[in-house]
This record gives sequence, C-alpha cells and structure tokens, in this order.
Amino acid sequence: MLKKYRPYIIIFYIASLSSLIAASFVDLKLDIILNNPASIFARWFEGMGETPCRLLPTVAGVVLYYASDKMPVKIFGLFANFTGAAYFGAFHLSRYMLREDFPIYVGVVFGLCIAAAAQYFGQYIHIPERLKNPLVILSLTGIIVMFAQLGIIEIMKFLWGRVRFRDLLKAGSYDAFTSWYHPNGVNGNKSFPSGHTAGAAMSYLMMLLPFVSPKWDKNKAWCFIIPLLHTGVVAYTRLVMGAHYLSDVIMGGIIGFTTVIIAISILEKKYFKE
Repeated sequence: MLKKYRPYIIIFYIASLSSLIAASFVDLKLDIILNNPASIFARWFEGMGETPCRLLPTVAGVVLYYASDKMPVKIFGLFANFTGAAYFGAFHLSRYMLREDFPIYVGVVFGLCIAAAAQYFGQYIHIPERLKNPLVILSLTGIIVMFAQLGIIEIMKFLWGRVRFRDLLKAGSYDAFTSWYHPNGVNGNKSFPSGHTAGAAMSYLMMLLPFVSPKWDKNKAWCFIIPLLHTGVVAYTRLVMGAHYLSDVIMGGIIGFTTVIIAISILEKKYFKE
C-alpha cells in the first residue's frame, strides 16, 4: 500500500521540508501580515479543525462494539465512545458556539448525547463478516495513532517553550520571538508545534481505507487530497488567529502525517500482507 502512496508521500515531505526552511526566514513577518483574530472563518476552524482527532474515539468505539465478537473489545469500544464524546463536548462545543463562557457541563451532556446516538444507530449499519476483523484492527490503530500524535505534540510543546504570536502582541514587543529550531525549555509557552494542525492531520487516517475495501483503492488519491486540504485550511487559520507560526503548523502536519504513515507500514507488514 505504501508503494501506491509513494508519490504523494514524497511530494508531502518535499513540500513540508521546503516550507519549514522558508519559515526560518518568514515566520514572524507572515504572522504580522495574516493576523486577524476577529475572522469568523478562522474562529470556526479553531473549534472544528481538530474534529477528525476528537471524534475518532467515538467512531472507532462504535465500530469496535459492533464489529468485534470479543467482550473485552466491546467494553473498550463503549468506553472509547462515551469518554471520547464527553471530552469532545466539554472542550470543543464552546469553540463551535464561538463563546468562551459556554458552560462545560452543557458540553459534556451534548457529547454524551452524541455518543448515545452513535451507539444506537450503529446497530443498524450492516458490516459484512469479511470486513469485521479489518475494521477492528483499523479502529484500534486509529486510537493508538491519535494518542501517539498527542503525546509527541505535548512533549515537544513543553520542550520548545515557544511564545505564541498573540502573546507577543499582548506584550507589545517581538523581542521574545524565537526561531522554530531554537528550543527554549519548559516555560509555559506552547506554540511549537501546532496541536490543532496535528489533530486535523489525523484525517490522513483515510489513507487506511484501501485496506478495508478494494473500491477505496481506486480512490486512494482522494484519501490523501481531502485530508491535505482540510489540514491546510486549519493550518492557515491558526496563523490568522495568531496562535501559531508557519513552522508550528508545518511541524504539526508532519507529525500527524508521519504517525499515520508508520501505522500503515506496520499494518502492511503484520496484518494485511495479502
């Protein structure tokens, strides 16, 4: 499968690394030009951008519950669905509503309603017997990839301690700006790399769909293009919001994409050789 994606993978890394080099010279200037935190479009994607990552446990949990015959897997599926949806509602509904003072308990209830609805309607989705095991493997893979990506992002954020552009504006000075290749140590600042962009890049898990059905193999280009467009829009809006620099979003995209590619490589060798 990786051989079929090879042209897209090569293009992605060439473009990303070239942008990362360019960011060394234009990071601050680009944010000064693009900064517009009042943009409704950018504010909307501030909440919506991480949706592929934040709703992944709910989708994967429902699949695990109905596609697996093993009780421990079913229980884990229920846990992933309801806890994942509750977290999503608690921390992301306020962003969707474009309100910072949105009650957190309302978000939790909203998330649990999503989980309950997904769990209920999941029983009416017919899953062919031959697809059940592949779907279980891919669902578990998606959850593992999500946590791996989150862990890498958070560790790097703490180690780099890079000041966000909007914090530079609050301070009224650009003196605290540092280049992306200059780790500052743990200081409470968490600009590099972009978590939103890495979360959006979880949409690259679409590249796993050809493992499930041959008809997706014919549309594998879209399994790369759709996530690329979504991640690109989220990355752009993070600059508009003053939350990140170009290098932040590029690195976030690289981390998200790379974790998916590693997952594909492992699956191809261990589970889907045929």
